[in-house]
Amino acid sequence: MKPIYFVLCLCIGCVCGRQSIAQNWPQAAGPRGDWSTRAEGEVPTPFSVASGKNVLWTKPLEESGQSGIAVWGDRVFLTVLKPFEPGEGRQKKTSGIRALALDAATGETLWEYDIQSGGESVYMYGFSDLSSPSPVTDGKFVWFTNAGGKLVCLDWQGGLVWERSWRSENEVLKPKHAFPFNKQFEPYLVGDTLVHAEPYDRRDGRKEAGWHYVVGLDKKTGAEKWISEDALTHYNTPGFSNHALGKPTLLIGRGGYHNVPESPPGYSMIDLANGERVWRTVLDGKGDTALSNACFNDRFAVWISEHESRLTVLDAQDGEVLRTIDLRANVDLRVYDPLLERYVLREDFDLTSLPKSRIHPAWYTNYLDGDHLYFMCFNDDLKQPLMKRWGDLLPLHCFARANLVTGKVEILEVPVHLDDRGEHLWKEELKTTGLNARGIDVISDQRSKRDGWWWCFNGNPIKVNDTLLFTTMIGNCYAFRAGAERFDEDALISLNPLGPRGESWSLNTPTFANGKLYHRTATELICVGRE
Repeated sequence: MKPIYFVLCLCIGCVCGRQSIAQNWPQAAGPRGDWSTRAEGEVPTPFSVASGKNVLWTKPLEESGQSGIAVWGDRVFLTVLKPFEPGEGRQKKTSGIRALALDAATGETLWEYDIQSGGESVYMYGFSDLSSPSPVTDGKFVWFTNAGGKLVCLDWQGGLVWERSWRSENEVLKPKHAFPFNKQFEPYLVGDTLVHAEPYDRRDGRKEAGWHYVVGLDKKTGAEKWISEDALTHYNTPGFSNHALGKPTLLIGRGGYHNVPESPPGYSMIDLANGERVWRTVLDGKGDTALSNACFNDRFAVWISEHESRLTVLDAQDGEVLRTIDLRANVDLRVYDPLLERYVLREDFDLTSLPKSRIHPAWYTNYLDGDHLYFMCFNDDLKQPLMKRWGDLLPLHCFARANLVTGKVEILEVPVHLDDRGEHLWKEELKTTGLNARGIDVISDQRSKRDGWWWCFNGNPIKVNDTLLFTTMIGNCYAFRAGAERFDEDALISLNPLGPRGESWSLNTPTFANGKLYHRTATELICVGRE
């Protein structure tokens, strides 16, 4: 997960002016902080890196990395891990990342900056790494985070302005109570405040050891302005809004695997002017976790109970529970029949009657658009034979949409890749390699070689105009039409491979700026545009 090194650099300053919104993408969550943008033109889909369709250029990366991509004017910013140096007995771990500034038109490297920390992570880990927090920029400065414990502010030429260090929770608690390196926090810039997150350190007089808090910093100096009243779990990706409550607010979650300590489980809305709590709701379901994007708008906030296949819909204004939605009831299920070569619809289907049925929203793939929550579905159990889940009823590779008002759930099976002829490939469990751009297998955790449909942290989805983009670990970028009357085959715009089948690996979030889509894999940066 991405470190709670929440460089919450929510660019309220980046959100003023129609031109800057259309042209720039200053942070992972986009110019508005809600993972979306309105821009002239449409997303250049379909595209394929393998065939070169609509691909303007690619740039080999010296090492893998998981950050999003910030774009401002003619510059692109991202991070990679410190390049791995193979050797006998050498562990596939590092404590360093490399910040990169590139030319947006060509991918040419303009400058680099190495950032070392006290913590370390493995390479190409399916649950984030040191480079997971994305860069943030305001067009004059760029802030980069090494999730192991270092935040730096650089000027436009790559010179150091200030830096801030902290001890990772594993350094503080080691080794008996140490936590896994799973960080899923993204930074935002809110006016002159850089908001990020840090673990408790005994030296600074905060609360309980192992807990994480949101921290507001002066973007110009790095001076601490405030520490949030409530804690958040390092598994959570907080959500931001500049207008839903009439002021800049952040929704943060608590709860997760490995006995994360922050409590009570549930959501808190915090005021980004001072870090104070606006409201807090305790949501202590069976095994509830905060492994999601804490999404909200001016009407709703949504909590996902993955083990109970349930959504809890909250009033975004005060945190009151409005309703719960069972994802297994009132389902329209569309499954592709390879013999008929078309979709078959099961309408108003009730999965609750099936034994052990479960709809598992894939972690960090949830996107709230109006009254609908979109998400990818995890495979329920990889040990079950293909298409044998619940009597051949529920396929393994699905996206879904839930109406938060009516409770209607629509599930759509999707192709898993393209075959050798460029046609859709269905119903196969695939694997990917762990090779970096230099051909070195840097994966040490074999779970990282799956296809992204089970037990990994896929990249956050984004929305460009009315196009939703989701990315899976095997390097597929799915494009859907948001707001479609029905979530059916016509809502699927295209499947866009980021490389040859099984040879591209990505836990990254795409970016849209200046009419171009920027994406990345473990081996290269990709610029997509109309040919």
